[in-house]
Amino acid sequence: MPLRLPASAKERLKSRAVPVRSLCLTMHRSALFTLLLTAPAAAAELEYYRDIFPFLKANCIVCHNKTTTKADLNMETPELMRQGGEAGTALIPGKGADSLVVIAARHLQDYEMPPANNKSGAVKLTDEEIALLERWIDQGAKATKREERVVAWQAPAPGVQPIYAVALTRDGRYAACGRGNRLFVYDLATQELAAELMDPALGAGGAHRALVQALAFSPDGAQLASGSFREVKLWRLEPAAATAAKAVAPADPDLVRKLAAAAKVTTVGQAALSPDGKQLASGCSDGAVRLWDRPTGKVALELRGTLATQRRSAELQWTREAQGLEETFQKTEVTRIEAQDKALDELLKKAREAITAMTKAVPEKQKAVPPATAKLEEASKALAEAEAKLAAEPPAARADPARLKEIKDLEDKRLTAQTNADSARAAVEAAESNRRDAEEEVQRITRAKTDNAKRLAAARGAAEAAKKAQDAAATYLAALAKPASDPVPTANAFSPDGRRLAALFADGTLRVWATATGRLIEEASGETGLELQAAADGAFLAVRRLQTGGRPRWRLERTLGGEAAPELLVDRVNALAFSPDGRMLATGGGELSRGGDLHLFAPADGRLLQTWKDRHDDTVLSLAFSPDGRQLASGAADKMAKVSVVADGKILRVFEGHTHYVAGLGFRADGRVLASAGADGVVLVWDLLAGERKKKIEGWTKELTSLQFLGAGNRILTSAGDNRVRIVTDEGAEVRALAGLPDFQQAAAGSADGAWLVAGGEDSRLRVWSGSDGKELAVFEAASADKASARRP
Repeated sequence: MPLRLPASAKERLKSRAVPVRSLCLTMHRSALFTLLLTAPAAAAELEYYRDIFPFLKANCIVCHNKTTTKADLNMETPELMRQGGEAGTALIPGKGADSLVVIAARHLQDYEMPPANNKSGAVKLTDEEIALLERWIDQGAKATKREERVVAWQAPAPGVQPIYAVALTRDGRYAACGRGNRLFVYDLATQELAAELMDPALGAGGAHRALVQALAFSPDGAQLASGSFREVKLWRLEPAAATAAKAVAPADPDLVRKLAAAAKVTTVGQAALSPDGKQLASGCSDGAVRLWDRPTGKVALELRGTLATQRRSAELQWTREAQGLEETFQKTEVTRIEAQDKALDELLKKAREAITAMTKAVPEKQKAVPPATAKLEEASKALAEAEAKLAAEPPAARADPARLKEIKDLEDKRLTAQTNADSARAAVEAAESNRRDAEEEVQRITRAKTDNAKRLAAARGAAEAAKKAQDAAATYLAALAKPASDPVPTANAFSPDGRRLAALFADGTLRVWATATGRLIEEASGETGLELQAAADGAFLAVRRLQTGGRPRWRLERTLGGEAAPELLVDRVNALAFSPDGRMLATGGGELSRGGDLHLFAPADGRLLQTWKDRHDDTVLSLAFSPDGRQLASGAADKMAKVSVVADGKILRVFEGHTHYVAGLGFRADGRVLASAGADGVVLVWDLLAGERKKKIEGWTKELTSLQFLGAGNRILTSAGDNRVRIVTDEGAEVRALAGLPDFQQAAAGSADGAWLVAGGEDSRLRVWSGSDGKELAVFEAASADKASARRP
C-alpha cells in the first residue's frame, strides 16, 4: 500500500536527493517506514506548533479547548493532552500507536473522533496527518514554544471613523471620543475642539494603530486613558504656556450707553466688542458682567460668581441628591421593618395562643396516662399468667388450638393496651414540647422585635438626619443663588476668536467665561509685580501683569503594553476605569471566547499592581469601581457580572441573569446598588446588600452598549443600538429618552452631576445635551478636512 506524504515532507526528502517515488511505489508500509526513518530528512524532529497544531486546531481543538472542553479533554498543548480527560491520558510519549488520540483519529476501539456530522465542521484526519501525529508522539510528543503572532498593521480606511468610546470629565468641561484610531478632546464650555491627541511615534497616523475601544478620564480630569489593541495610552493635560498679549481697544462709549439704557443698568469700567462685532461685554455696577447681542440690543448672558461658589454649588447639589437618596432608602427600611414587626406580632400572638392552649392541654393529656398505664399492667399480668399456666401443661395441651387462640387474644389486648399507653404518654410529651417550642418562639420573636426596635430607631434617625442635610443644602444653595455684592468689573476683553470673555475686577481678580455657554472656566487673582513697558514715543508705563491660561494641551505620558510589552495585554482593551481617588486604573479585555482578564495599574508611574487572569470565561467588556474604591465590578461576554475586592481580588458576588454579553456597569452613589446593561436589551438592577436581583428594566429594542449612574441619585444613563440615549431610574421609570438619533449609539457618558451628557456612534458625530432638559447643545463631527467642527443646533 503506497504511503501519501505531505508536501512539506516530500520537499525535505527531495532536497536530500532521496528517491521518494521509488520508495513509495512497491514497498510495504512497515518497510517504507524503516527506510524513511533512516533517511536524514525523516530523522528531523517534528515541531508541535509548526507540524501538528494546524490540523489539530481545525478538527480536534475546535471541540477540546479551554472554553469547550468536551469529555474534559483539552488538546491545546502537549501537556494538556498528557493530562487527559474522562477516558484518561490522550497521548503516551514514545508510543504513538497506543495513544488514545491516534486510536480515536483512526476510529478504532469504538472511538470516532471527530464524530460524523458534528456542528463544528471538523473532519476526520487524513492518513498523512495521522501518520505525522503518530510519528510526533513516537518522538516523545515534545512541546515547542509557540511563535508570537506578528500583527501586520494597516491604516484604517479613511471612511472608518465610528465612535466606539466616549468619556466626560466629572465637571463636564472636557469630552473625549475616539473616531477609528484617532482621538479627539472637546471643550464643552467653549464648544470647540480642544485637541486631537496623536502619538508622536505614529506621526499623523492617529493616537493608536488600531481602533479606540475604551476611554476614561481620571477623577481630577488631568489624565485621559485610551484603550486599543494590546495597549493603553495615558495622556496628561498640561496648562498652556504664556503667550504674548496686546492691549484691547475699548468699545464705543455711545454704543455702551445706548445698550445700558435699554437694559436699565449702569455700566462701569472698560467695555469690549467681540471680534465679529456682534456682541458687546461690559461690567455693571451690581458686580455682573453683561453680554449684549448687538443687533437686537438684548442681554444674552449675565455673568456672575466665582469658581469657588461654582464648586460649592456643585457640592451642595450632590449632597442634596445623595441625602435625598439616603432618606428614601431609610424610609424604605422603616417601612420594611414595620412590616416585619407586624408579621412578628402575628407570630407572637399565635405563639402565645399556643402556650395557653398547650398549658391547658397538658393536664388533660396527663389524666389519660394512669388509666392507660393500669390497663397495660392488667393486660400484661393476664398474659403472663396465661403463659405460665400454659407452660405447666403437658405438651399435648400446649398444642391445643383453643389454648393457643386464648394466648393470641391476650397478646393482642396487651399490644392494644401498650399502644394506648404509649399514645397517652406521647400526647403529654407532644403538648409539653409544643409549649416549650412556643415559649422559645416567643423569646426569639421578642429578641427580633428588640433588634428591630433598634434598627427602626436608627433608620428613622438616619432618615431625619438625611432630611435635615437636604434642607441645609437647599438653604445654602438658595443663598448662593442670590446676587452677591461682588467687586465691580473694571475692564473686559474678548479672545481673538470670540469664544472667551475675560473681566478684570476691582479686587484684582481676573475671570474668564465661555461665551457659548456662559460657563466660568478660569480664574486668577493676586499680583505678580510691576512690569515696565516702553512706548514708541519714548514714554514708559509701569503696569501690573496678571495672566490666565489659554488653551491647554494634551501630552502622551506613557503606554501600557503595546510593542514594548506585547504579552501584557491580550487582544483588545475593551474597558477602562479609574478608581475614585485616581490612584488606580483598571483595564478589561482578554482573548475572545477564551478568557477575560483584568489588570490594575498605578497611572502615576505605570506600575502593574495586580493581574486577575481569566476572571471571566470570555472577554471583559465593562468595568466600574464602587464609590469607596474597595470593589471593582466587571461584565463580560460570558453574560456574567462579578464584583471583586480590589485589595486581594476575592470575588464577592457573581450575578447571573443576562442572556447576552454585559456591555455596561455602574454603581449607585451609595454603593448599595449595581446596575448592568446587556446585549439582551435589558438593564438588571442588583441589590448588593442582599446579593440578589432587585429589578429588571426593559424597553430597548436592540442591544445596550453602555451604562452609567448619573449624580448621587438613582438615574441611569444608557446608550443602545435602537438609536436612543435613554435615562431611567433604577426602579424602571423613564426620565427622558433622546430618540430619533440617526444611527446606532455605541457609548454615552455624563458629568458627575448629570448636567452634561454626550454620546457617539456609527455616524462619527459626538452629540452634547443638557442633562436637565435634554436640549441638544452641540454636535461635533469629523469634517472631510480632518478637522472636527462643532455644529450648534
